[in-house]
Amino acid sequence: MARWKLMTSHYLNTVEPVEWEYNEVARSNGRAKRMRITVPRYLDIGDPGDWTNSWAAGTNMSTAKLNNEEGEIIVCLPGRGQKGDIEFLGDPTPDMSPIDDEAKELSASFFDRWRWKPDGEVNHSQSLVDGLHDKMAEAQSRPQTVQVEGLPELVAAMAQQSQAIAALLSQSTRRV
Repeated sequence: MARWKLMTSHYLNTVEPVEWEYNEVARSNGRAKRMRITVPRYLDIGDPGDWTNSWAAGTNMSTAKLNNEEGEIIVCLPGRGQKGDIEFLGDPTPDMSPIDDEAKELSASFFDRWRWKPDGEVNHSQSLVDGLHDKMAEAQSRPQTVQVEGLPELVAAMAQQSQAIAALLSQSTRRV
């Protein structure tokens, strides 16, 4: 088995495809145009309609919803979960908490790719954006010197050519 609990809401490509439908009517001829596009499924950890497991928390409802105590969303790889789990395609994310040993092992194999692992309230997507901002600031702080092979020789040759042209011009103006 390879099962995870979603700790934050996710957009996931699932085995059962989700389609978005776009409808348009042309003004010129009144014909309808319909287009269907397969999109990732949005799984909201706060939406009871998305929960795969739910139970009565027996506590204050608002506190239970904030702590995700009334239900949870369990996702798995295709054919490697239990009945009711949502099968997703692709790799797990750091915002998925592994439930079984296979999921823990698989998540551990992605540790190096998840360099910007979220801390506290920050989710993985935001931590990636923060990491890109850090890299951009680092790149902008470094001096941007470019070394072009043969550039000093080219500049010297251009200076010589400029002097030669100036000498020719001065000789031609003396003759006139």
